[in-house]
Amino acid sequence: MRYLNELVIQLQNDKIPMIPCTMEELNEVKKLIGTNKLPEAYIEFLEVMGGGTEHTFLRGESCFIDELLELNEWGAELLEENNVPLKLTSNDFVFWMSQGCMFCFFKLDEGENPPVYFYSEGKKKEGFYKITDTFTEFLQRRYLRDKYVFQKKD
Repeated sequence: MRYLNELVIQLQNDKIPMIPCTMEELNEVKKLIGTNKLPEAYIEFLEVMGGGTEHTFLRGESCFIDELLELNEWGAELLEENNVPLKLTSNDFVFWMSQGCMFCFFKLDEGENPPVYFYSEGKKKEGFYKITDTFTEFLQRRYLRDKYVFQKKD
């Protein structure tokens, strides 16, 4: 494990059970993106905890395999409902959503640990904007309950 090592050790130390995706589930996600390739850091996430976690880490947030295959569609619907001129492309992968009113995505061509972009109906005038430089930084900051994680990164 190259990207999530530190976070996984933290979760293990805090005795937070992590449920991996099955190989079948991982293949379903890969099928969803067609000829594009998932970033390595995200594959690690799916392999280690893509089936869910216990306690509070990411609980109640849509990011695990039980809802994952719908997230791109839900993100596109949210943009449409909000009448914003933004569109998700086949290069954008929505991996996290909360309350049906905000989501995070990365671009499939921005490396093995890509930056994370954010959209919220509460900030729709700002459009999509970058909130972390890497996918692992996003996970780490969510784990630390960083309330500023969704702010625009310069």
